[in-house]
Amino acid sequence: MVPATSGQQLRTAKVSSPSSGKNGSVELLRFLFTSVIILFHINLDLWDQGKVAAVAGGVPIAFFRHGNLGVEFFFLVTGFLMAKSVWKDTARDRGCVSAPCHESARNMGQGLPLRENPVPDDLRRLPGRTLRFLSHKINALFPYYLPACLMTPLVRFLTGRRLDAVYFLRRIPSLFFLQRLGLGRPIIGCTWYLSSMLIALAIAYPLCRLFYRAYTHVIGPVLCAVILCVLVLYTGSLGDIEEWFIFTYKTNFRAFAEISMGAAGFELSRFLSGKKYSRLTRILLSAAAILSLALSLCYICSFAANIWSLPVFCLLFVVVVVSFSGEGALVRAGIFSHPVFLYLGSISLPMYVTQTLMRMYVPWRFAACSPEVQCLLIYTGILLLAVVMHAAVTRVKDMIKSLRSAHSPAYEGHSRRLLTFPRLFS
Repeated sequence: MVPATSGQQLRTAKVSSPSSGKNGSVELLRFLFTSVIILFHINLDLWDQGKVAAVAGGVPIAFFRHGNLGVEFFFLVTGFLMAKSVWKDTARDRGCVSAPCHESARNMGQGLPLRENPVPDDLRRLPGRTLRFLSHKINALFPYYLPACLMTPLVRFLTGRRLDAVYFLRRIPSLFFLQRLGLGRPIIGCTWYLSSMLIALAIAYPLCRLFYRAYTHVIGPVLCAVILCVLVLYTGSLGDIEEWFIFTYKTNFRAFAEISMGAAGFELSRFLSGKKYSRLTRILLSAAAILSLALSLCYICSFAANIWSLPVFCLLFVVVVVSFSGEGALVRAGIFSHPVFLYLGSISLPMYVTQTLMRMYVPWRFAACSPEVQCLLIYTGILLLAVVMHAAVTRVKDMIKSLRSAHSPAYEGHSRRLLTFPRLFS
């Protein structure tokens, strides 16, 4: 990727933070859909999905009854970032990348023709590259996932839940995200998503590297459409996380299909970012994303049938593509450039992995309170715990970086080889 011109750098600065390389609008959406998933779980815990939040014009508004669809957003984002990683690696291998890459899809394709696609990888290098890609994902999860796993048995003990040797033995595989292979039980129930994501990536990433053009243009979208339609046709919904479908968990099919569609979203977003748009066109792009997001949230807060989850998934795809492209009028105006949006995105993962702690503790400790009060306490507690955990992990990372910088290059290289996987705080 060739260095951006001064005008391009100015436009890019409005899309993402130069220091972090993150897209503020996407980070805000991460926080939003993490909250949606958490509130869906709270509704399930306290009201068995029967909570009516309000009535508007005689139509009942559900309390995030379909909030589980927030997971679809994260699968799409995962697929998008996977394809972005493959594209950048291939461009770097060709010697086309000479400058840091920001989140803006405009800069991703610089130095390569828009419709040129990576050549197939050497099969001998593919396993190693796949393992490195997965280890990078796991290393990003471990600093938050492991503390949450350690705290979960403590909260179970505190709240009088069963703890015995069988409990711990059955949950050892989930320490390594293997529970969606049918091995044991999860320590944290909601982390099925992380396990299915990694399993799907282990299949999708090699396909993307070997057949990039075919996978992102044809194979991915077709597989997604077929798999999701079959899942809804035969099981009635995209949910039901414990359901076994053919030879594996239904969630693994769901993850692979949606990650594949997210990879196609990267190519579409890159195509959009390679164009010059009028102000009206940018306004229309923002309007399409906002309308798609609003309709998705309307479905999430409704009592509509599960079959409508398929068109809502398509709406979420529009949201992801437009947000990552950076071409909407709101993004180009710098609306999402404030650091607070980046921070909200950074606490999304600790919020997700620690939610079970508060969902167990608050109803036990405040059993006399109404469900509405418990709901407020649970969400507030999750938010505060995530802030504390994020601050602690960030502090530890900074300390380790300082220690590494003080060592000699030889020692640093040796320590890196020792901590290649898992490298928890790097």
